[in-house]
Amino acid sequence: MFNSFDLKREYMFALEDVARTAGRKILEYRGAVGDTEHRHGSEESNIDIFAFETVLGALEERMRRLPEKDRFVGKYLFESHEFQDLKGKTGSVKGYLRIDEIDGTTNAKRRAASKFSYAPLSAVSMALSEDLSLSSIVLGTLFDMYEQSAWSGMRVEGSYMAFHNGTVLNPKDFAEPHGDSCMRIMVAGYCHTQRGKKAQIEQAIVDADKNKKFYRVYEGCRATAQDVLNIIRNQSDAYIDPRALWPGNGAMLYPYDVAGVIPIALGCGLEVSDIHGNPLDMYKSNNDPLTLIVARKGMKDKFVEMLKPVIERQQKEANEPPKAA
Repeated sequence: MFNSFDLKREYMFALEDVARTAGRKILEYRGAVGDTEHRHGSEESNIDIFAFETVLGALEERMRRLPEKDRFVGKYLFESHEFQDLKGKTGSVKGYLRIDEIDGTTNAKRRAASKFSYAPLSAVSMALSEDLSLSSIVLGTLFDMYEQSAWSGMRVEGSYMAFHNGTVLNPKDFAEPHGDSCMRIMVAGYCHTQRGKKAQIEQAIVDADKNKKFYRVYEGCRATAQDVLNIIRNQSDAYIDPRALWPGNGAMLYPYDVAGVIPIALGCGLEVSDIHGNPLDMYKSNNDPLTLIVARKGMKDKFVEMLKPVIERQQKEANEPPKAA
């Protein structure tokens, strides 16, 4: 799909422009914020509709500025919408553009309804891939509404390079935590019917810390991209999302939530897998819920091992017939 570094860089700049333009307009949104319908177990609100229309408009406008031969002719996969490129088949860049118009919708929605003006923990997320697998991502881009900056990850010779506002990031800077002797670990929840199972995951991490001095467990911030960026920012050291282990629990993690941030994490030398240690290439459909571990170098396999017994126990209990009253 991409034949040169220059073409990938051109697309990186284009997607950063789209995410930045849309993100800034979303920050200015002061319209209605009521929920309108349910999608994927969550509510779609007025701000979701505004964000979809804003991202689509910015995307079409910016893509028209690419040379005709280099234009995207693949499929757009928005969080709640899927369709072919609307501008014909004159280009040559074929693939899939996976888009989360607002990662951290609840944060952006509540900010829009607030009496105060502040930057929410939300992001516009975009990823360009060769096929539907998360392992085929060529580019990932985020506009971070919190600090109003652009992050990108680009595949180069089988690995990834990461950028922050156009500056290349050195993976060596993120291999170890700095300024703190504890490992700060986020375990995402938001599944109100499965709080006990989430607590078991957290307790397994605490129990693995024999001296009770090293691991510190926290909740996420309701925006996966921001949680992963917080590892890069040195605010935390790992992100674990087990929600897809519990079908029917409500809000779960989907490919569109993480497609944009995965190449950035990999470009910073972080380790990425599902909660069983498997690569993410098995998760293809936008509707396939997935588990996730993102951690500093050398930590992923340790989390997989410490969580394996509790995960196996939970799955065994889920398969057992209900006890008679």
